[in-house]
Amino acid sequence: MVKVFAPGVVKLFGEHAVVYGKPALAATIDRGVYVECEKGDRLVVETVGVPASLRYFPEEKRAEALGSERFFAYIDAALRVAEELWGSLRARFTIKSDLPPGIGAATSAAVSVGVLKAYSLCAGVEVDAYSLAKLGHRVELEVQGIASPMDTAATSIGGVLKIWASPFRLEKLNASLPPFYIAVLPRVGTTREIVADVKALLDRRRSAANVIEAIGSLVEEAHACLLAGDLECLGELMYMNNWLLGALGVVDGRVVTLLEMARPFIYGGKISGAGRGGVVLLLPREGTMVERVLNSLGHVYHKVAITETGAAAV
Repeated sequence: MVKVFAPGVVKLFGEHAVVYGKPALAATIDRGVYVECEKGDRLVVETVGVPASLRYFPEEKRAEALGSERFFAYIDAALRVAEELWGSLRARFTIKSDLPPGIGAATSAAVSVGVLKAYSLCAGVEVDAYSLAKLGHRVELEVQGIASPMDTAATSIGGVLKIWASPFRLEKLNASLPPFYIAVLPRVGTTREIVADVKALLDRRRSAANVIEAIGSLVEEAHACLLAGDLECLGELMYMNNWLLGALGVVDGRVVTLLEMARPFIYGGKISGAGRGGVVLLLPREGTMVERVLNSLGHVYHKVAITETGAAAV
């Protein structure tokens, strides 16, 4: 049996501006997607913990899982790509995620890359991280029609990465962070809708372009602070990045309230990803007090650490 872990991804700095040619800083975390592959007599996919409701048709003796269609679309596309490259495989795939889908932590990319990596190993084929990133992006394009290569590259390669989306390139940084918290807030809108709203704002208001420029400049400063391990600098820049994202309309009152209540106990914090809910990063000074704040607000949260490697056998 083969078991693969594909890490989730958080955006430390630069989301939204990355769409307009600015760099972003992303990191893989020790929560993500596990994929097991065990050869058998037929191809079967089982999932653990994927949220769905069931609809049962008694006359047909058939059930449908509602709410997980997009999740299985990534699995189907990954299996098609894998079979095309490495041949047909009869096996049982078991998929378990540490994180709920649709929160902005690259779970779809982790599923795509994790299935591809597990399939290749089960078929006796070694695939390097950069090839895996390209294949994962191909899967996301099949499902979404349009997709950034950022998440699939990050979950394939791992670590702290500086990424440019257009034209795509990346640099792996010799940097890390101490363990931090991610709070998970219910999302309002899809990533596609939120990105479209930001574009509409930029089209309406020329001055909004200055926000994009400011985020790009901030990312360069954050890069230097990451390399220096300067948590005071990083925390302050997280707050600034969050304010700038608020000017683009993607930071709501729930995030503002959380950061204000946690402020005495953190270096800084910000949204990660498209915004309007989803993941919020908190870089702690006093972890126990941060947890008390999160519990008092009723937020789901995880304490996470940065991983240095991408999708790999475990």
